[in-house]
Amino acid sequence: MIEKHAGLQQIVCDCGISQPRTYQSDEFDVMVSDARAAGWSIQRVAGEWTHTCPDCRESTRSNPQGRLL
Repeated sequence: MIEKHAGLQQIVCDCGISQPRTYQSDEFDVMVSDARAAGWSIQRVAGEWTHTCPDCRESTRSNPQGRLL
């Protein structure tokens, strides 16, 4: 999710970890680019945006759930 407070924003994973830096509202593209460069996964799933930190992304890869094969 993207949290906004006092004109600043940052990406936050469902686990609660957030990007270390906050960004001005006009720096949205920079924020997304920095997050992806740091290993975050940002995807649109079923019409909703997901923001997954590198730790959760790695644990999902090593422990896939809901797969038949």
